[in-house]
Amino acid sequence: MGELSVKPAAESRNKFIKSLLQDIEALDRMLREGLFEKGKQRIGAEQEIFLVNELFQPASEGPELLDNLPPAFTTEIGRYNLEANLDPFFLDGQAFKNTEKQLREMLGKLSEEARNRHVSPILTGILPTLRHCHLELKYMTPQIRYSILSEAMRRRRGSDFEIHIQGADELIARLDSVMFEACNTSWQMHLQIHPEVFAERYNWAQWIAGPVLAACANSPLLFGRELWHETRIALFQQSVDTRSSNNHLRNKLSRVGFGLHWLTGSVANLFKDNISRFPLLLTGEIKENALEVLNSGQAPQLRALRLHNGTVYSWNRPCYGISDTGAPHLRIENRYIPAGPSVQDEIANFAFWVGLMKGMPEQYGNLCDKLPFQMAKDNFYRAARSSLSSVFNWNGQQIPASTLILEKLLPIAEDGLREVGVDRLEIDHHLGIIERRALLRQNGALWLIRNFRKLADCYGKGVAVQEITSAIIERQRADAPVHEWEDVDCNRYYEVGSGKETVGRAMKTDLFTISQEEPLGLVQAVMKWKKIRHLPVEDEEGKLVGLITATNLKEAGNPENHIAADIMVRCLITAHEDMALEEGAELIKRYGIGSLLVVRNEKLIGILTDTDFRRLYGNY
Repeated sequence: MGELSVKPAAESRNKFIKSLLQDIEALDRMLREGLFEKGKQRIGAEQEIFLVNELFQPASEGPELLDNLPPAFTTEIGRYNLEANLDPFFLDGQAFKNTEKQLREMLGKLSEEARNRHVSPILTGILPTLRHCHLELKYMTPQIRYSILSEAMRRRRGSDFEIHIQGADELIARLDSVMFEACNTSWQMHLQIHPEVFAERYNWAQWIAGPVLAACANSPLLFGRELWHETRIALFQQSVDTRSSNNHLRNKLSRVGFGLHWLTGSVANLFKDNISRFPLLLTGEIKENALEVLNSGQAPQLRALRLHNGTVYSWNRPCYGISDTGAPHLRIENRYIPAGPSVQDEIANFAFWVGLMKGMPEQYGNLCDKLPFQMAKDNFYRAARSSLSSVFNWNGQQIPASTLILEKLLPIAEDGLREVGVDRLEIDHHLGIIERRALLRQNGALWLIRNFRKLADCYGKGVAVQEITSAIIERQRADAPVHEWEDVDCNRYYEVGSGKETVGRAMKTDLFTISQEEPLGLVQAVMKWKKIRHLPVEDEEGKLVGLITATNLKEAGNPENHIAADIMVRCLITAHEDMALEEGAELIKRYGIGSLLVVRNEKLIGILTDTDFRRLYGNY
């Protein structure tokens, strides 16, 4: 999308569709005539990155950092995201060494430049400290293509975007743009595939996606909620979902998804299916006539096809490109692997996936005749929910994820890496990381969940997400793979007075509230049952309008004669979540109040009581 000056689909639509159809015709012809690059195979990768400030909150300096970074770095939709595009390397014995060397160099340059602005890069599928306020439009990167895409998707949907994800916790949220997408960062891996075997290799990529994702999951937290082990899968699908509820009677697909069928025929059928299913969101000025370029003996860019393909987000996405030799090629882009937890982990993930792709056993060459597609799809979503705790349906057998990886997939990956010339020590290193994850049952997701629960129990979720983000950065800098990461030492990590405390970090978010029309009998009962001294009051729109305390409830007299609105305190002392904790404590003392209500956009998001402050500060 970044290669073109994009426009809303309504502009120059007919002209663009003509170019799109020419591109498909040219692709069909190139496939028939065998015009694709032969005898060469490359790998490539894209690294998406979060930026955080000194308090480990999202940092908006992304666009400004680009001024002093190499052209391989580019923006993402969120100001706190960047992307680094690595060079393609020939798939041989040096491919992963070259990829790792370049990745480390690029991250080193980014870290150096970020340090000058007091921010840090972090590799993680979802940044634990993200809050809903970080998805406001002021955090969108100020480039016209992002706002055009966001508005086009919202217009196609006909309403705001909503997410509803159920895991150990539940999250329901709403947004009027596609900024939910900014919550996701990935380690996107590319593998060049010859057209003659594209269908069988693509189907194999779909079949192994579940167990590969299980080994690599790293994104269990969003907005302080524990959701899927790889929450990105559900979040990204819902964040750009242009369907509305009136589509429920039709088998209409999301623009982000796993697919509906095995691929039969040529790769062109994937592109044709996407064009048929997903309406144009964007157009652009296409100057080339792909058929005329092909007739002149050159490879067409197929820019219209690539622009449309860039707005369909298959987890295994087919891609067309032009190699540095000028010859056209095809590749599979693996989009489901999250960023992080460390560079070693990412390269191991890459070697595992490529090894599996190259080592595909012969009997899997005709998957579409042997196994139902729904089995592969079901395995994928099992992995997204439970990663290494999953049990997969593998050729009719129910096999635990770790067993499947250790006994069946790692030997295949080893054969595939040997085939391309990777030496024994390097194979042992990369696949050994995957093996230890499976044996110890510790991928990024499971490490995060265990430590988040422990910190949240001790100090609350606000502290937990901030300290766990700090711990991730510390361990990434130590360059240890995630199976070697030690747990967070709660006593060492959280010390009041460290200068990092904010109200939002320490507040309670498991809240009890009452509507202003409720009788005082119910108010009295809730406060007694839950052993609370402060009960916030909300109106029918969920806005904070008052507070009932144990004191004014006692002074109200007969509760049968009143409702909450009659006795609630209307003049409230409130705080915002970024307020310094010491400042919040000062408000409690100055006004002699028993609780501090934390508000965003007139809605209650948290509470801190005087008891909480005494616990944190002693006799404050």
